[in-house]
Amino acid sequence: MVARRELRVMLQTGHLTPPDSLLRDLETIQDISIDVRRLGTSFRGGGVAAFIMISTDNDNTGLLADILYNHTKRLKVRGGDDLVILLGGRINTDQEMVNFRDVQCQKHVSLKDKSQGEIRGILEKADNA
Repeated sequence: MVARRELRVMLQTGHLTPPDSLLRDLETIQDISIDVRRLGTSFRGGGVAAFIMISTDNDNTGLLADILYNHTKRLKVRGGDDLVILLGGRINTDQEMVNFRDVQCQKHVSLKDKSQGEIRGILEKADNA
């Protein structure tokens, strides 16, 4: 019997495309835990960004990659909208509204313009980090 490992990743959504559809899609994954924090900073061009911490079984890597890929197709073309995985990401507060100084990561990786396979590879790398 192979022991299942937990996959833990943190995402940062872009400020132009609301994360609501991404969150609805993520909730379809069985045995997933989602913690959402909003960025307490307003952007000059409007919008809001969010940090999404995900914990799920590593067997869900393919499904998660598909969902993230589909969300990148919803991103607004103008304004630098993006979806980013924060490798080694953590938030140093329990507050619902956070500032950039509350968020730490080892590396951020943009998912914009990545294929499903590339996103899956990034998730697998995050899982092994």
